[in-house]
Amino acid sequence: MFLSDTQVSELPSIKFCSEEIELAQLFKAFGLEWTPKCGQYVLDQSALIQCASPFQERVFYILDLKHFLRRSETLDELKRRMCWLPDWQDARELLRRMGVSSELVADRLTQTRAIQSDTERLELYRIIEEQLTGVLSN
Repeated sequence: MFLSDTQVSELPSIKFCSEEIELAQLFKAFGLEWTPKCGQYVLDQSALIQCASPFQERVFYILDLKHFLRRSETLDELKRRMCWLPDWQDARELLRRMGVSSELVADRLTQTRAIQSDTERLELYRIIEEQLTGVLSN
């Protein structure tokens, strides 16, 4: 089955819940390193971007990194003023790099019924937090 252009345009855009935004800010406070690049979502923590967000308040998508760098002037300043909001794929890659097995992730998503409740990205964020705080041991 294929979706028409109208059906595709009516699909909801990605949204981050308040807990995901809080956890992402916690990741930053814990020193989680990231390199801004095209294809990432970010939270503008200091009104660097003057226009309204097409997604949700202060959440932007880096489509053209040069646009963001024109405003921040340096990559370090951009990293300081923005907070990375990992999407689902980013979160899975982070967990892999942290040594969290796919089996552990699958078990957690099943136990919390995250897929049924459409909260799997939030649950991935919670696992990342546990890794950063040492709560979760592999």
